[in-house]
Amino acid sequence: MTTLNADSMHRLAKMALDTGEVASPEEAVALFSRYRLRIHLGHGWANTLAGQACFLTALNTAVRAFLGGVEVYGDLSFKLDVPLYQGRSAFSVAEELGAAVVTNAATELPTLVLGATPESDLPAFCVQLSWDHWCFEITPVVAGGGLTCSDDNPLAGIGAAALGVNEAFMYVRGDLAEAGHRSVGMSLWNPLAVADWSDNAHKGCELTYLPKSLWLVGLGHLGQAYAWALGMLPYAADCRPHLVLQDFDMAAKSNLSTCLLLWSTDLLKPKVRAVASRLEAAGFTTALVERRFGSSHRIMVDEPTTALFGVDNIAARRDLDTAEFSLIVEAGLGSGYRDFRNIRLHTFPGPRLPSQIWTAESTAQAAAELNNTYRKLADERKDICGMTLLASRAVATPFVGALAGVLVLAEVVRPLHGGLVYATLDVQMKSLRHRTGATPMAYQGLQTAFVQVEKRSAGQTREVE
Repeated sequence: MTTLNADSMHRLAKMALDTGEVASPEEAVALFSRYRLRIHLGHGWANTLAGQACFLTALNTAVRAFLGGVEVYGDLSFKLDVPLYQGRSAFSVAEELGAAVVTNAATELPTLVLGATPESDLPAFCVQLSWDHWCFEITPVVAGGGLTCSDDNPLAGIGAAALGVNEAFMYVRGDLAEAGHRSVGMSLWNPLAVADWSDNAHKGCELTYLPKSLWLVGLGHLGQAYAWALGMLPYAADCRPHLVLQDFDMAAKSNLSTCLLLWSTDLLKPKVRAVASRLEAAGFTTALVERRFGSSHRIMVDEPTTALFGVDNIAARRDLDTAEFSLIVEAGLGSGYRDFRNIRLHTFPGPRLPSQIWTAESTAQAAAELNNTYRKLADERKDICGMTLLASRAVATPFVGALAGVLVLAEVVRPLHGGLVYATLDVQMKSLRHRTGATPMAYQGLQTAFVQVEKRSAGQTREVE
């Protein structure tokens, strides 16, 4: 019998244990190994960085959720231009990320479409991913439409990918009857616009400025989503950002199911070093802080004053009060099988201090309750401690983290373009129309240091020689 424990269990497949639909961790993984996905790359998919970011994010998140495998069909004869994979062939990166590149056009697999739509018969689930300016959308291919995929904002491309993979996962799981039969979208320029999210007023301006330096606290699920999104943005080769990366943890097998910049070769290595090596290979500069974030945190001269916080720890969040950052954006995710798609975002300074949102009393964690499946496993395996620890771990998946990542980055990038900031934002990814938040306000703090984007003409993508 394979030993699957809290440090090795796939964090999304764990939901099958939590719901009681399987009797063991091994059965949960076997169930998820039946889930498969296909990505169709039509003409024009690679013409923008947003399109490239959309494809790479869809693939990287899907291979970690659809354990039966992900197929890619279409024209992969391009060199990528996103910083994280600049100069690499799309074909080689697709294989590196875990795709099976196929040459047959027809399929019955659930399919995500980028670029021109398929000319062959469509599968039952076939969804178009699209973007424009700060907006992104998924639509059933049979319904036509979608956004123009013209203005090049990679954050919107990532958002489209996250929605598409989430929609496909709900379809294979049977979580939502209308999955694949509805249009869903939102604006990063005004994330509280619901019915009119695609109106011109919410498209936002042309992406012109990007953060020059940032402090990333926590390099797990969310922190790596932030780093991944930064790696897709149009930084010039000589203006890649400087990042201070802070984490103290080692990579475990379970992290491979949630972290976009970890691979099996990184197991038992410090997460911060694995992430730094990939960003440095893309021309970023990094400084590493390999200790816990806490009340003793201080910023030294010339260090970034804007922080992206990705630590799921109430005590650490309370310590943001004294951290001396000028701007902090933090996100938290739901952890149960019912709410793991929920995203909550805070931006500081705001109307309340972190210690007022997360009170001292809230630091006490309730003991995990064992359902009948976990109780039976504990009896069979004579391991009540191990099963209790496994039950306490969150259900998590990187397509939720990817959406959270662009929502967080938007809170930093939007004010650089004269946009507003949101002190709080709640997004339910399963039903995106249910999003709420504080009234946006003009940012009044110290401006994040910035650089200008590298301008790129549409259709500039280079074919592999």
